[in-house]
Amino acid sequence: MAFNMGAFLGGAATGLVDRIEDDERKAEKKADRAYTVSESDRVYNRAKKDREQSAYDALAESLAVYYDPAQVGDIMSNGNGAAKHAITKGAYYDKLGLAASEHYNMPNNDIKNVGTKDAITITNPENEVGSVSSSAEASADGVVSPEGLTQASFNSRFTVIESTKEDKTIAAYELSLLNLRLLAGDDATKIAEVDAKEKIFLDLQRKKAESTREGIDPNVEVKFYSVTERERKINSYRVQARNNMKIVTGTMGELTGKLKGTNALNLAELQTAQTLTVNNTLGNKEVQMGREIKSITANAVTALNQYAISNYKKIPSAKIYNSFEELRNASGINGNLKSGDLYISFVGEKTKADGTVIPAQYMTGTYLGKIYEDLGLKAFLPASYLGKDWRP
Repeated sequence: MAFNMGAFLGGAATGLVDRIEDDERKAEKKADRAYTVSESDRVYNRAKKDREQSAYDALAESLAVYYDPAQVGDIMSNGNGAAKHAITKGAYYDKLGLAASEHYNMPNNDIKNVGTKDAITITNPENEVGSVSSSAEASADGVVSPEGLTQASFNSRFTVIESTKEDKTIAAYELSLLNLRLLAGDDATKIAEVDAKEKIFLDLQRKKAESTREGIDPNVEVKFYSVTERERKINSYRVQARNNMKIVTGTMGELTGKLKGTNALNLAELQTAQTLTVNNTLGNKEVQMGREIKSITANAVTALNQYAISNYKKIPSAKIYNSFEELRNASGINGNLKSGDLYISFVGEKTKADGTVIPAQYMTGTYLGKIYEDLGLKAFLPASYLGKDWRP
């Protein structure tokens, strides 16, 4: 049989064309599938974006009910969580008949927005001389949003409910009672009269404060004093405490006596904080007054510790003890320690939680007694170790 070259070439050409067409069809199908997936993703992303925009617009509209446009923009920039929180805050302020926009502080727009000082927590020294006392600022809740803003820092944008005209009248009367107490001096009869009036006043003040807080979000802080009124109250208690400590003061409460070489002024500050604590607990229970009390306490503790460290070389041998038991016995009825005295006591070797070993050595501190327990302070206020080589 003869070989037909023409037929062979014709068949090969036909097969090549078929393959080319098949490859083109596959490429078209692949392109169609890619287009379909891409279009599907685009439609999905667009729908998702629309949903997010709708949610954003809804939050913005809700915020606009309580805040001005600039505030709405600032709140929204902190994320959805902050926006929802601000809406809740706005509803509470509205319920109280207050304009939420007047109680929201834009960041860094004026000095008022710096906010109040953080509360200061006193680290309670152990009821022994084995650890050094210290104070530290209380930490925030530490919950951080995706935008990097802590919940506590955003909460601080909202101001507290300020004192009312009625509160100012009450504060003025309270100040008059404090002045009466100062004028009473050592007169037992006059002091008893002031005590009776103050008891009635504090009871009424507490009931008024409780009534004010009814129906208010417990996270919304209520102030009962203006800054000036609070400072006047603190200063009046300070003068009273200094008088009790026999610290000489002038007519305006200024120091006129010589205090060099004593820690009386620092102890008077603790007494100021103590009496303010009792008064605040029985009366308004104002949070800001509580912060001021903690600040006064922390500063007094720091000053007492510094005084002890600076003066430990002057402590007489009669107040140097070879054990905590000796120190504790010295603080008893028949002992030689009284509130405010410096002491030095030997402390045995200690191992901290992290495994660090503190060698046995002497430590200096201040004896406070039990009168400052309301401030979270134990009888002995350790100031500093004196080093393992120190000897009496």
